[in-house]
This record gives sequence, structure tokens and C-alpha cells, in this order.
Amino acid sequence: MRILLLIVLFPTILIAQQKLETYDIKYPGTDLTKKCGDYLNIYRRLPMEARYGVEVVDNIIYFSFPSQKYFDLIFDKNTDGIAIDILRRSQYKCYKKNSFSNSWANRGFLMPPMYRKEMLTNQIPNENGFVIIQFGEVPKKFDPQNIECNLILLQKKYLCGNHAFSNLEFTNWELQEMGMFQDSLSENEFKEVHNEVSKTLRFTIPFKKDQDSFDPSNIKPLYDSLNITDYNIKDINIRAYTSIEGTTKRNIELQNERAESIVNALQSYQKPQISTTISANENWVEFLNDISDTRYSSMINLSKDEIKSELSQGDLAEEMESILSHHRKAIIELKMQKKFTSEENDPGILLKFFDQNIASKNINEAIYIQSIIFEKIRDEQLPINFIDKLEVPKESLYGPLLNNFAIFNYEYNDVFLYENILNFEKLLQILPGNKKILYNLTVLKIKAWTHGELITNKDDIEKSIAELEKIGLNKSLIRRLKVNYHIILTQYYELKGDYKNKSKSLKEVYWLYSRLDLKDQDILSLSKYLAVYSKFDWATQVLKKRIDDINVLEDLVFYYIRLTINKPKTAKQTEYRKFLLNAIDKNQIRFCNLFLPTAQGGYSFQLLNDEYLRKTYCENCYSE
Repeated sequence: MRILLLIVLFPTILIAQQKLETYDIKYPGTDLTKKCGDYLNIYRRLPMEARYGVEVVDNIIYFSFPSQKYFDLIFDKNTDGIAIDILRRSQYKCYKKNSFSNSWANRGFLMPPMYRKEMLTNQIPNENGFVIIQFGEVPKKFDPQNIECNLILLQKKYLCGNHAFSNLEFTNWELQEMGMFQDSLSENEFKEVHNEVSKTLRFTIPFKKDQDSFDPSNIKPLYDSLNITDYNIKDINIRAYTSIEGTTKRNIELQNERAESIVNALQSYQKPQISTTISANENWVEFLNDISDTRYSSMINLSKDEIKSELSQGDLAEEMESILSHHRKAIIELKMQKKFTSEENDPGILLKFFDQNIASKNINEAIYIQSIIFEKIRDEQLPINFIDKLEVPKESLYGPLLNNFAIFNYEYNDVFLYENILNFEKLLQILPGNKKILYNLTVLKIKAWTHGELITNKDDIEKSIAELEKIGLNKSLIRRLKVNYHIILTQYYELKGDYKNKSKSLKEVYWLYSRLDLKDQDILSLSKYLAVYSKFDWATQVLKKRIDDINVLEDLVFYYIRLTINKPKTAKQTEYRKFLLNAIDKNQIRFCNLFLPTAQGGYSFQLLNDEYLRKTYCENCYSE
């Protein structure tokens, strides 16, 4: 789906320069309100989410408008209509002037205008209330994959609006992660009796200057300090960063070597192979942040190459070593699995121990064995049908085990959501008032509601959340449920045409968000949701709190770019420049692809109208 990228309400080239064909399109003069007042008034009244656009499908240009009502208001005269300005990617160049049409009306190739009567004739029936107009075929001299079509809006044949479009992803937003409420041993019970079956550790290893490797003796003190002798490392994710002085190529090579030496050193302490993910970057984000309030702050306005050049001269790099030394590090995440005993590795003995603990009503020990079995199934050390051998009485005493089985069935069995809801409803009959089971049931109902009201409805979910509040469920969990409830409620109200209540639910989501501790993926999903309803300022604000963090999710960084990069004033700010360098370091190819034609998945090559962005693009993406 596309959204409005920019609005040019007044052509910037003087009428005296007109040399090319502009058909019967009229120049509106300097006072748009006289010639285009009706259009401007209607345009300002358009709902924020009423997005219109131009797309090319199978070489045919289509104009789409989201409301028949507003379409009829804007195009109410036979002299009201549209035209299309086709721009080529090749018009935008590095280290040369961009080449545009020498016309007051357009920058590329102007197609003949289409007015109201012809638009109505070319209108394609649509059940969703959209107006879709087949404008015409792309001229054969153009490659549809390398063009973008700007929309020119005409009122009484006067040019009253010039709109370009971009790719902003609205899809793939999801509900906020709610999780399922499992029963497990407390931390003290684990320490007294068992090791946790699996766990994740996160830590940072600093690098000394010129240190290019680690051997097992370097890592042994770290290994011992983490107390992981009773675990095997299953996965290791390393994000390695180097200080910025020196050549980029050598810096990345050095960080990869350092990261691989850490993996090899850790691998030497265990036989099972460690699955490894490594990324390496120069640490531009922290460098630019750390020099902001120092005597080196003027470097912020230099290009990356200029900064590297400065650091290579004289003793500057040595002077700045106290700053640079903090930027050489590896941020490491270890996912670990307990080293099981011979008895714990024997399925027959596991089953025997489980049955014995059920018979003796030793619930804590049974939960522990259950967790081992679940982990082994996840790791494909046991078949999924091994679960069928574990029998638990349907009694309140065994509620924690029954709850865990229901969660596991939901997560790992291919059964319908409705069937899982029925399982938790049966558990609630056995354990009335159990907050964990009621919470899990409410989570599933909220997910079911996204598919319609066949299984549940607004009132049912509202009642469940109120009951959880009454029995004292943790407030942060209640807020997560409410966020998702209102996310779905906005869709519910929009379908009913209740825009007043839809706005209330949007505000409620935004208010609740500020009181939640969200992971990057949740923040990204929330931002996409807000963008669906054209709350672009809110969507941007949601992401802004995370974009300066060196560990921020890459997808979050690039969505923030798509929300903000079309604002020239924002793009020129020092803080934004630091942010762009972070994006380029995270994924240079992905950054460069933003400037591809929209048909190729780019944001828009018309970003290169802005000289600052063109310079940034050419500095980081262009090669002869």
C-alpha cells in the first residue's frame, strides 16, 4: 500500500519557462485560494486515513480514491480531473544535476489529462467503497519497473495539487506479545533442587586495541564467572563493534575475527556444536553520541570519509583514545540448555519418575520433569506424541501441570484456536478463579477475535479482563491485554463507521503503550498499527525512544526511516544524521535500496530531490 509522500501545491518553475506540451492545464497563479479554493477546502476535510494513490499494474496506470463521497465532492465539475507525470529513475544522478522537464507543470513526461466524464466511464466497480479509475497504459518507451507516477489534481482545469507517492509498509503489524502464563518452580526451588532446564544470558566483552583474537585461556575466567559448567551453549549471537578509525574493510574483518575467536574458545568447552550468528559493524552511533559535548563536536558535520581522514592525521586518534576505547566490544547472547543426567536422557526413566511423582502428589518434582520433556520435544530429542504417555488427573491439585500441558498443546500442536479455547474453558471449570488459566483463556480469545466474532466478542473479552483485574492479576499484564483489546476495537469501530469511538480506542492504545515495557518487535508492530490509521506522529514517537540504541532491531530502524525521511527539515538535523549512519552501518544495501523505484520495493527515488539525502546516498551507495 502507498501513502502520500509529499504535497507540492504550487509548481516551482515559472510560467515563462513553459516550452513543453501542458495540454489545456492552466497555471493557477500565486494565489491558490482563488483558483483552487474549493479543492483545498475539501482536501483539508479528508479523514487522515483517507489515502489515495497511483499504481501501475501490468503496464496500466490506476488512480484509487478511498471514498466515493469525497471523490464526488472533489470531482464535481466536468473540468475537474487528473493528469499523470511520469518520472524516470535515470533523471536522478550522483555528482551531476538532476534532469527535469523544462515545464511549469511537471518534472517528467506529462500524460494527457482525464476529466470527470472520462473518469466515470473508466471507473472500475469496487465492493469496498473505493473509487478505482483506469487512467491509461504506460507509454511503451518507459520501463514500468524504473518509473514513478506523480498525480496532478485539476480543478476547473487549474493545477491545484501535485502529489508523489512512496512505499510505507502498513501490513505485518501484530498484536502485542501477551505470552502464556506457565507454572514453574520458583527461583529458590530451582537453586535448591535443580538447574533451570534452559536459560539465556546477555553480556558485553570489551576489546583492547589491536587485540584480534581470544583463546580458551582468555575466555575461561568469563566462562567460570557465568556459572555455565552445567549447561551446553545451544546458540550464540554476537554483535561485534569496532571503533571507527582505520579502513572500514579492515575494521569489519577484525571484528569478525574477534567474534569467531570467542565462539571457538567457547566451543572448546563442550562437544555439542554451537549454532552461531555474527554481525560486525563500525560503532558510529556511540562515536557521534560521545563527541557531542566535547571539543571534537565539529566532526559531527563531516562525512564518514572526512572523519576517518581527520583521525588518520597527526595524533588525533591517540588524543581521542579515551573515547574510542569504549567503542570496541562484542555484545553477546547465549542460549543454553541444561546438561541432562543419564536418567534425564532416558525416556523410560523420565516417564517412570513422572508417574511416581504424580502418584505421590509431588507437584514441584512433576513440574520439573514436565519441563525437561517439553525442552526435549522442542529440541527434537523426543517425539511430540511422547506427551500422550503423561497422564495427569483432572483435579485442582494438578492444575499447574494441566495448565502447562494446555499451553504446550497450543504452541506445538496443529489444532484449531477454538479447540484450544475449549481446553482452557474445561480447565477453568476444574479450577474456577485460577488467574493463570483465566489469563491464558483471555489471551486466546483476543487472538480469536481478530478473525471475527464466531468464537468470542467485545463484551466477552471486556468481561474477562474486568474479572482478571478483580482477582488481582499483575497490572502490566492487564495493560497488555487492554492494548490488544483496543487495537482490535479500532478495527471493530471502523467497520461499523463509528469514527468517534475508533479515535478513543486509538488514544487508549497510545496511552497504555507509554506504561508498558515493550521489546523492539512489539514497538515496531505498534508503530505500524498507528500508521494504518495515519497517526504518523504517534507512530514516529513510539519508535524514537529506541533509535539511538546500538542494539536496536534493524527492522525498527528502517521503519523509522520510512516514516521520517521525506521530511527535509528532519533529515538535515544533526541527530538525524547520526541515526542515518546507524542505519547504514546496520545494513548499507537496505539503506541504498530505499532509493529504488517504488515498483522495485524502494521508498521512492524522488527522495533524491533533496540535496542532503542525495549527498548521503551518493556518499554511501554510488559507484561508477
